[in-house]
Amino acid sequence: MSNDRSNIPQADTLMGSMRHMGYSFESAIADVIDNSISAHCTTVKLLFPTGPTQEMVVGILDDGEGMDGDVLFEAMRYGSSDSEQEREESDLGRFGLGMKSASLSQCRIMTVVSLKNKKLNAFVWDFNYIQEKKKWIVKELTLDEIRVLPYIDMLKGFEHGTLVLWQDFDVLSKSNGGLVYDALCDKRDSVATNVSLIFHNFLSVRGKEQIKMYVNKSKIKPLDPFLESHPKTTTKKERSIAILDSKGRERQIWVKPYVLPFATDLNDEHKRLIGGIETLRIKQGFYVYRNKRLIIWGTWFGMKPRSELTKNARVRVDIPNTLDDIWSIDIKKQTATIPKQIQRQLRQTVEDAMGISVKKQTHRGRRENVDDIDYIWDRMEGRGNAIYYQINRDNKVFQMIKEKMSEEDFTLLEMLIKEIEQNIPTQQIYIDKSNDVIKEDESDARIDEVLQLGVYMVNVAKSFGQRSVRDIITELLKTEPFCKYKSIEEKLIDNYKDEIE
Repeated sequence: MSNDRSNIPQADTLMGSMRHMGYSFESAIADVIDNSISAHCTTVKLLFPTGPTQEMVVGILDDGEGMDGDVLFEAMRYGSSDSEQEREESDLGRFGLGMKSASLSQCRIMTVVSLKNKKLNAFVWDFNYIQEKKKWIVKELTLDEIRVLPYIDMLKGFEHGTLVLWQDFDVLSKSNGGLVYDALCDKRDSVATNVSLIFHNFLSVRGKEQIKMYVNKSKIKPLDPFLESHPKTTTKKERSIAILDSKGRERQIWVKPYVLPFATDLNDEHKRLIGGIETLRIKQGFYVYRNKRLIIWGTWFGMKPRSELTKNARVRVDIPNTLDDIWSIDIKKQTATIPKQIQRQLRQTVEDAMGISVKKQTHRGRRENVDDIDYIWDRMEGRGNAIYYQINRDNKVFQMIKEKMSEEDFTLLEMLIKEIEQNIPTQQIYIDKSNDVIKEDESDARIDEVLQLGVYMVNVAKSFGQRSVRDIITELLKTEPFCKYKSIEEKLIDNYKDEIE
């Protein structure tokens, strides 16, 4: 018969290994904030040193419910909760490892102070001490030791709450040549951006459910990855998909597709809300939320590749924490996998969103020949479905120029046009378009230039004497470049008002 033997992991070895789980500084901060939200806080303050002469300590402070000594001691335990147990809907934790593993991935000393019933309790995980003692020893601080902790007066200003302190930033020190303060200044800004996206639902909601978050004294403004308030954002009806959890109970996930407006339709505030237009392409895809907290974004989960034409497509997916194991959500809450039983249904949603984005983009640029616009460029299909572009020789502007040229001159023009068609800098155009740095010239000078060309073409058409001026202008406005400048219609009509009347 087998014997049971205790085999406790070596404290310094296991803790050291868990410090390399792959947390980024930003994701580690977010993991600690999850605990604050689970404690029903209304305020979170992220505290960074404000000068190089200060002690290098980062604090995550909240006004949540707080913990008494026994509860806090248990919370400091590695694996303090069962990942498969039933949890409150507001609970953003799972494994009972987040606060510890996230914090100690960035620093060697983590202190947690909690205020409840007007009493302060504090415990410390000190990796330096663990390496020395080689035991799972957590330090309990005395009141005198608590009173001198950084940021402690801010915690005392609350009726209840918790303060998590990070000290001894060995990871940042090694990667930044010992310049910890400079590194923390950089992290302070990137943390604010990350928090404004991950927790935007909590920051933007109105009323009692709103949570205010700060980096030092600066209030964090929420981002809006879907620009729901923009009139030109395309949305599809939200729908639910039923799925069984690991215990056989039916749960619902909610899915809603969005297609963002074009960059030229966005003002500075809109661009801020989506985190900048330069990252649109890498931010397309699914946005998976777990209890309103953004888990993963910017991926199609292998269903479709990213492309320039689909960069404005987004699909929001909301799941409850009861489906963590079904979605394979990891400890860091940075990865997930779509359950196979709903992949087919989500694939159709992806295709719908991508289709709208592609249609918008192609409609914005060179359309297929499905309308009566007289374009300058033709999109052609060659052998093997290869696409190429050539000047539309039937375009009215082209025909007008041709009629005014001698045969010899037109032969030279045709030679030049063919070389232009063969040497279109598609790669550079793609790069510039991806970065939204291609300017569509709508200056007064350009409008005047198009107007003068319009007047010239109207006069040429008049010389044939077959149509009215009104009909000539109407036809002209179906031709590039005139169809792009609707403002010249009124000016053309005004220019020929005597003849039209």
